[in-house]
Amino acid sequence: MENVSTPRRGFFQQGFVLVLPLFALSFSLVLAPVSSYSAEGLGKQYLQDSLKLYKKGQYYSSARYAFAAVQEDSSLKSEAYSRIALGLIQAGLPNAASYFFLRTLQVGDPSAVQSVLTQTQHLLDILGPDLLRKYLVRHTKYNDYNLENRSAYLYSLAKDALLNNDPTRSVQYIDGMTKGSLSYPFALLLRGSAHSILGKYDESIQDFRECLSRISRVKQRDLRDDLRDRCTAGQARTLYEMEKFEEAEQVYDQIPKGSYVWTDILFEQAWNGFAREEFNRSLGKLVSYKSPALSFVFNPEVDVLRAQSFLALCLYSDANQVINEFNSRYSKVGEEVKTFVERNSKDLANFYDFGKSALKARLSTKNQMYQMANRFVRSPYFQNLVRTEADLRHERALVSKLDQSIRGEGKGFLGFLDEVFDWRRHTLELLGGAFVKNSLIDYHADIIESFEKMAFIKLEMLKLAKEKLLTQPTLETAERQRGNRIPERKDYQYQWTFNGEFWDDELGDYVFGLESECTN
Repeated sequence: MENVSTPRRGFFQQGFVLVLPLFALSFSLVLAPVSSYSAEGLGKQYLQDSLKLYKKGQYYSSARYAFAAVQEDSSLKSEAYSRIALGLIQAGLPNAASYFFLRTLQVGDPSAVQSVLTQTQHLLDILGPDLLRKYLVRHTKYNDYNLENRSAYLYSLAKDALLNNDPTRSVQYIDGMTKGSLSYPFALLLRGSAHSILGKYDESIQDFRECLSRISRVKQRDLRDDLRDRCTAGQARTLYEMEKFEEAEQVYDQIPKGSYVWTDILFEQAWNGFAREEFNRSLGKLVSYKSPALSFVFNPEVDVLRAQSFLALCLYSDANQVINEFNSRYSKVGEEVKTFVERNSKDLANFYDFGKSALKARLSTKNQMYQMANRFVRSPYFQNLVRTEADLRHERALVSKLDQSIRGEGKGFLGFLDEVFDWRRHTLELLGGAFVKNSLIDYHADIIESFEKMAFIKLEMLKLAKEKLLTQPTLETAERQRGNRIPERKDYQYQWTFNGEFWDDELGDYVFGLESECTN
């Protein structure tokens, strides 16, 4: 029988290409010149003072004087931008620094570019790759980087290549990275995915295993745990692609039930059982989604696989019931998502706000659009975007405090940084909004595809039911007995009569005992 539904083959949350606008903010508020300076060469004098202050550890004041320098003499902007960026980074203001970092890259002076690129890895760790990646790819070259930061650049190129459907080039970039780089564990996940796409399964598994061996290098706990689970899942998925289903099952079992990805892994394990024609095991995995503890899960393909498993056992009434429940559950939310996307198609801020609202809502919400959003807004990526808003508020407060401690220098820099923070807030709206919008579109497409699969299953079911009636006398059709076949069990599994109760520690471990009604 033809499979009408297949498990997802992707190995990481698909990204998107979004070039963030870097507004040329107006330097409209000036820093009052110090009276001892002559008018001639004032800009260069400010730059010299900026360097002296930087060496003394007065990083914020250093950035202010560099800001004054470019106001006095625009020809100094290359060095001034780089000096502002470096000063703000050292002052603990990475979001404010990011604007001047990118402006330095755009101006393109080799010396200035190379000076700020020494902070590439640091900024990627704090800000993430999406703000910087396109500018690094467009405005920098391999030889611009020192050894420590070159790997961060190659990782950006590798991710960009994979997003543009070029896994071969992605692998080549990662091959050039230093294994001691902080980005290297994440690069191994990327390379494992690229190798799997290329059908190089042995290399893929090796990458995922090496990723797990280097996981301790990731400092942030939530990112470390998420990377561990994704590399484990990547290994299991590759084994599935190789049709090594028993090995895949063993690796899947290593992912903890408390993991962010586990609710999807449970579905993939169901597919693994289906691939082995262990339809009762597949149904046992899927029944866990009926538990109140997993009521927040939104995955239409779960019902598609349930219907397909019942169909494989020729249990047509069960398959028909699943199809009817599916149509009832997903018709309304499909229309709601379509309407929301069309109404807000040109306003990414609304998508970002929707994502934040879904994130704030209870996980067990009855709002179906929020249930769908749970699949992506609770990812480390989106939560880090939201967390950055809090970082921006902290940086604004820190700038105000630092600025108040400096007397006699005017307030021009503070006013300009307010504009920078507004720009940074806007980039979060664009990144978060595009992420939410693209995710909603993708999952809506999944719903439509699932409806089409259900329609196919129903047609197949009616066809097979008709053939059964034509080939078997109705009087010979005995009443179906459930549970009268003992399924093959693992050593640690027991057989109990299910009474409708779910236990959290047993979720994912159920196996049905239905007897097939197929006659051939």
